Parts: sequence; C-alpha cells; structure tokens
Amino acid sequence: MYVPEDANHVHVHKEVFLPRYRLHPHWCCHPCQTYLAASPRYIRRLGIVLLVRENSNHAPSMLSTACLTNCKTIRHAIIAAGGGLVVIGLFIVGMNSGLTEWVLSLVAVWQGEPPAPHWLAKIHAIGIEALVSGIALVALGWVALPRWNWLAALAQQDSSVLTVALLTIGGLWLPVALIGHSAVIGGERYWWLDDDAMISMRYARHLAQGAGLVWNLDGERIEGYTNLLWTLYMALVHLLPIPVAQTSLIILLTNITLVVATVPIIIRFVRALGGGPLVVAATVLGFVLNKNVMAWTTAGFETILLTLLFLLAAYRIVTEAQQRTPRLFTFVIIALLSLVRSDAVILSVLLYVLAVWLNSNRMLIIGYAALSLALPIAHALFRALYYGDVLPNTAYLKVFGWEGTLLAGFRYFVAFAMHYPFALGFALIGSLLTKDKVRRALLAVVLAYMAYVIYVGGDAFPNFRFFIPILPLILTLAFLGVQSLIRTGWTTPVQGEQLSAPRTILLAVGLSVVLSGVTMAALAPMIDLLVAGAQSGSAINQWFAFIIGVSALASSVAAFFGWNALQRVLLQPAVAFRLWFGLLCLIGTPLLVPGYSWFLLPNVADVGNVTIGLLLKRNTPPTSKVADFWAGSVFYFSERYAIDLLGKSDRHIARLPAASGSTMPGHNKFDFDYSLGVLKPDFVVANFALPVDEAMLRQLATGDWAFTGQLYFNRMFQQHCLPYPIPIATWRTIFVCDWSEQISKRHDWDACSITTASNCAAER
Repeated sequence: MYVPEDANHVHVHKEVFLPRYRLHPHWCCHPCQTYLAASPRYIRRLGIVLLVRENSNHAPSMLSTACLTNCKTIRHAIIAAGGGLVVIGLFIVGMNSGLTEWVLSLVAVWQGEPPAPHWLAKIHAIGIEALVSGIALVALGWVALPRWNWLAALAQQDSSVLTVALLTIGGLWLPVALIGHSAVIGGERYWWLDDDAMISMRYARHLAQGAGLVWNLDGERIEGYTNLLWTLYMALVHLLPIPVAQTSLIILLTNITLVVATVPIIIRFVRALGGGPLVVAATVLGFVLNKNVMAWTTAGFETILLTLLFLLAAYRIVTEAQQRTPRLFTFVIIALLSLVRSDAVILSVLLYVLAVWLNSNRMLIIGYAALSLALPIAHALFRALYYGDVLPNTAYLKVFGWEGTLLAGFRYFVAFAMHYPFALGFALIGSLLTKDKVRRALLAVVLAYMAYVIYVGGDAFPNFRFFIPILPLILTLAFLGVQSLIRTGWTTPVQGEQLSAPRTILLAVGLSVVLSGVTMAALAPMIDLLVAGAQSGSAINQWFAFIIGVSALASSVAAFFGWNALQRVLLQPAVAFRLWFGLLCLIGTPLLVPGYSWFLLPNVADVGNVTIGLLLKRNTPPTSKVADFWAGSVFYFSERYAIDLLGKSDRHIARLPAASGSTMPGHNKFDFDYSLGVLKPDFVVANFALPVDEAMLRQLATGDWAFTGQLYFNRMFQQHCLPYPIPIATWRTIFVCDWSEQISKRHDWDACSITTASNCAAER
C-alpha cells in the first residue's frame, strides 16, 4: 500500500485516492472519508483497512468510538431483525397440534367461517418464509457487511462465483425437488413431475415395456409429446430396477445436475463477450436466484436441457468465430435442439444464421450446417413414417385452428416484459449502442425468437417456459449493457466514496428496490388488463409485499444515514449509477424471495392427481377407460386406457377449430360428444368436485376455463355420468358412466391405499 508524503491525503485499499475530511457525525461510518492525525496505524472496520497519518486534532479514541458504535448499531439491528424472523419461523414451523388449532380458530374468527384445508399450508409457508428471510438477514449483518471487501475480492474469481452458485442450487433448488414434488401416499413416498411432463413419462414407460412410443397400449400411434430426446431418456430411467414411485425423482435429480452444468457455461460465455468479474457474478446470481428458471427445472421438463444446449452452442459459435476455427460438433449441438423439443427448431435456425453472420468462412459453415441437418431430417422422417404426421399432434392443437394466437402471444410477451423490465431495457439499449458486432447479433437472436413466441401464441403455463432458454442470454446482455453504458470499469478507482463501502451498497439496494417497486406498481393495471392474471397473478402480489417490506427497510436506512451520505453517493455517477442500474436489473426480476416457501409445499393439484391415479389403479380393472382433462399424473399412475379430453394425444380434437374464446393454447379445443359418446369411457374425472355451484359453473363455461363448465352442462355427461359419482372425497370428483360394467361396483371402492391407517380403521 502506497502512502504519499503529502499529509493532506491518505490512501486506502486498492489505492483509492481520498481527499482529507474532518470527523463529522454523519460521516463517521465512512472510514474512506475519515482522517485522523495520530501516529500511523491501521484501523479495520467492516473489512476496510485504513492507514491514517498524523496532523489532526481528533484523538484515535474519538474515531474508534463514534464509527464503531454507529456501524455496530446497524449490524446489530440487521442481525436482531434476522434473528427475530428465525425465531418466529421456527416457532411457526414447529407448532404442535394444539397451537395449530388455536391459530386456525383465529383465522375462522377473522373469516367468519371455518378455514379451508389449505390455510394450514399457508401458515407453515409463512413460517418457512420468515425462517429463510431471517437467515438471509443474519448472513447479511454477520457475514457480508463486516467482510464486504473480502466478498468483493471473491467475486473477482470465477471459481468462487461457481462455488457460491453450486451452494445456492444445492441449498435452495434441491430441497424443492426432494420435498416440493413428493408426498407420502398410502405409507409410501411418491415423486412426480408437473402434469404435462408426466405425459412424456407415460410414453417413455410404454417404450420401455416394448410397446413403442404410444399413448395407449392398443397400438394407436399419436405423437402427444414434443421432446423426443427427453422422452427417450425417460425410457432409459424406466428400465432401471426402481419402483414407479421413484422414477420421477431420477428425472428431478437429472435436472438439478443439468442446471449445475449450465453455470460454468454462463461464466465462460460472459467472459467471451468481454464481461468483467462483476458482470459474471451478477449474471450467475441472476440465474441461480431466478424463480422462473427454478420452477421449470424442478418441474421435470426438458427446459433446462434445452437451455444448456442453446447456451453451449451460442458460446461455441462466438468463441470459434473469434478464433476462426469453426467445428462440426458445434453444429451437431445446434441440430440436437429440435430433438430436445420440436419447436426449438427456430432456435436451431437462429443459431445457424448467427454462425454464418459471425464467421468469415461461410462456405465451411454452410457445409457443417448441412451435415448436421441429418439429425432433424431423420427425426422428421421417423415422425412421418411412424405417426403419419408432419408435425407433433400438439402443434395442430395449440397453433392451428383458432384466431386468438397473436393476441395470446402478445399478452404472453407483455407479461414477460413486465417481469423483466430493466433487464430487457438494458439488454436492448446496451446492445444497440455498442459497436460490438457479436452483442448486436445476439440481440437479434433474442428479438427474433421473441417474435416467434408471439406468433405461436405463447404458453398456457406460468413462469415463462418458452423464454427460459434465452433468459441467461438476456441477463448477460443486460449486465454487459450496464457495464458498457458507463464507460468507467466497475472496479476502476474513483475519488470520493469507495464503491465497496457497505453504506453505499445498502443505499443503492434501497433506491433500486424502491424505484423497481414504483415502476411495477405503475405498470400493474396494464399487467392486469393485458394478462388478466394468467401470467402475473400471485407473483405480482408477492412482489408487491416484498417491495413494501424492503422499501420500508431502505427508507429507514436512508433516514439513518442522512442526506449527506445520499448526496455523496449521487455525486459519484461512475460508481453509483452502475451499481444502481445493475441492482435494478437483478432486483427487477422474479427472484426466489419472496415466495420460495411455496415451492417447498407440494402442489395440492399434483397430490390430488397422483391420489386419483392410484385410486383408479387399485379399484378398476386394467381394461377400464378413463377420460380426464389432466393428461399426466392420473393416467401415468393409474396405468389405464386414457382419453385426453383436451386433445394433446387425440388426433380428432387437435384438428378441430377452437370450441371457446379461450386464449390458453391447448385448452380451447374439446368435443365432449365425441370423447364421451364415441370413445365411451368407463370413468370421467371432472375438473370440479361435488357439490357444485351451478351459477359459478355457468360463468366458467366461457373464457379460458370454458371446458370445465361446458362438461358439466353437456347433455351426454349430465344424462349418463353426472348421476353416478364415486363416493370418495377427492379434489376432483370421479364419475362412472352408466354404459360401463363398473357402475354396479362404484360403492365398493377401497380408499385405504391412499389414507392413513387411522382413517382406514374408521372406514372399516
């Protein structure tokens, strides 16, 4: 550390040049702005080392006492708040049955009626949320703030960033896979994937059994899946000697492994694009803390595999273009995308174009691309010969035959943009203003893919599945945009306030969260108008709750430090603006907190569908036919002939025009006269539970959930199935139709396989 002879200046860590300041009650927590004229010595506070020199009238004890007292007060307040949340969380999670009943009685008094069963899950979710938030605050006050410089130094090392990412995945993602997608049913723990992923599991099991890639074992060939490679991998899992209750666990653990493998690719990609250490750290942090990415990874879909291969191919294209050494293997990866998911062919096309754009030897690129096309061409020939179709059945179902495609796609995109406003903004502005040809080309890939998603109508499910493969690329371009828009590097020393000072960090976080919250609040009416809650809904509500809490904390911090500190931060645009904008990009995305606890709670619908499937398997003969809207877990666990009422695996329904004004792809085509009257199912699993409110069902008979209400009012269903419900309480009622031989046995069903021993004893 170099110390100048001029006694009016002092240098600190990394030779940050600081002017002389006298001790001031508002400044004493800033060691970078404190000057003391005692004998030369080091003063360590909050991880920042100062060398102070002589020629001052202030005694060392005055500095130590004033600075350490105020700064310790902040740390102790944060630790105390976190500790309080930890205690509250542990108390709620560990409540005994008596306390639980007391809390539920308070809820009943508040609501004026007995609480629904999900209230107990809500209470435990609040406890888990408090526990996680408390641990985060304790870590901030006890570990992060006192060692901020040390943490900043670790952020300069890619290996440290990778280690933190792996710990985050293991600590936050793995519990969701192990706990949030399993439940004990009939004394055995069952794991499952999200319902549509279980459709692929059904095809995979039939292939492993030797029946081929078919929906039903009668031999009819319909391509009701869109993820050939993922389905083939699932078939390999079904060849393992493991029970059906655990097959989904292998898929979940595979996805966790794939997301771990994705992180090093992100790091290398950012480096290849010229990103500095903090761009690397911010991009990786934005990825591993992203709620949408974790949701689809732990759902068991092929989404994270597609993301990994897309990023790997893009990274190899960029680096090989820089080195002028294109390789055939890169184009094989590009070709595999359409085998992982059929509609990812657009990503393959965009990557082919990107490779031609960035490479000078274009004839070689075209030759490699032509060779790699053998894979998707072989897949297309297999589809035509095996299924007799040009496209998957779901393509006919979701893309063709209805007029609201563009409107639905636009709403889907707007919802995504509202959840990622700052990341998209900085990715767009930063890439357009840069002279870097590669970043402009990558932006073109992003925009072209977004246009495709709009054209096909988006997706019916939350958490933006179709945008997940390009999300790491968007985050990378966003943080690169922040880095390039402010010309000074992130780690460049500046006069005045030091970047790594904890007060500056806290203020920047507070300002970023407040601005992000105000922006989201202003845009909320537009979200509700355009999306009607389909993609935002509870996420926006949770986000507002989070914004209110953190904004209050940020306001308290700003008030404590005073206007002088805030003014000095704002006078450092090269540092404060970069920090502020970077935090906006990160905080303005759907993070795991708030709402992480809900991922740890098994979804009621998933548990209910697994239960229904097991009930059907136990109480019906193998030749029974079952009709349902949910085509995943019920059919997978029941192992019965399946009639998909929404047509994902039904050629007739997929090619019909839309039967309702729904803008949910895959949920607006149905023909109950055909599904019930022609296919004659023995059992129909309705999308409602008896008793019903007919007025509510009439409202449901139109709009996005029209299939629910229209089944109830369908003449054939009301005449032949509705009068004969199975007398077992399930989350959706099972009906037996009067043309089935099983109608006489509907009172003989045994539910003990899915209930506790005490309940079974009571039933007997």
